[in-house]
Amino acid sequence: MKATWILCSLLTLPAGAACAADSPWNGTWKLDPQKSHLTGQTITYSARPGGMLHYEDGSTASFDFGLDGKEYKTWANHTMVWTAAGRNAWDTVTRADGKVRAKGHVALSEDGKTLTMTLTGTRPDGQDFHEEDVLTRVDGSDGLVGTWRTAKVTGATGLPETFAISSPAAGVLHYDIPDMKASAEGPADGKDHPITGPTVPPGTTISWKRLAATKIAYTIKVNGKPDSMGVQTIARDGGSFTDTSWNPGRENEKATAVYVKQ
Repeated sequence: MKATWILCSLLTLPAGAACAADSPWNGTWKLDPQKSHLTGQTITYSARPGGMLHYEDGSTASFDFGLDGKEYKTWANHTMVWTAAGRNAWDTVTRADGKVRAKGHVALSEDGKTLTMTLTGTRPDGQDFHEEDVLTRVDGSDGLVGTWRTAKVTGATGLPETFAISSPAAGVLHYDIPDMKASAEGPADGKDHPITGPTVPPGTTISWKRLAATKIAYTIKVNGKPDSMGVQTIARDGGSFTDTSWNPGRENEKATAVYVKQ
């Protein structure tokens, strides 16, 4: 599964508001997996002519592929290779700009009702990660073909581990995601602003809108096409914020990540 870029937390203060140092978003925020709710999203594999398959999850990750060991373009600058690994099991290799980013294993249960995906690799900061997702079948009855809903997520979760947020000027915030080596900066003016970093897909942008002093909405795009969107809200005690996100057209499949102030 594609690691979702939850690139957020850029709050603009209105003209005449408190100085940048008083922004409630300032500080370091760390993901709390125990308080987060990261299940309920669906993915679909459908059959294509010639034994090919098609994957989609509502984001910009929508692609055809075969279980033949060939390399297929998937998302942004990413490609994947799928190969058989026994009965109803497959190995995968994900690359970005030709460099291996992760290796995975997909296994279908004997009754065909559960799909287990394991993923190992190295984050942009050099740290190794391991993630395991368990999905249950929503429909379909033939191998991978069908719709699957995420029921359990263990390990890396595919989300940023830490946000380091600062205010370089009143009305503007800058943040870094150390484990992703990604950063963004700018006002909440509804315009697309670049997200930068050595492994950020080219053409990735974010636009956001201030809903309240402690609440913002955002949209992440890849090459101008919406990839994900959501709302971030700081808790009343200021000790954490929640990021509720979804893929376009999937408002009923929201995921909520909780980040705690350090």
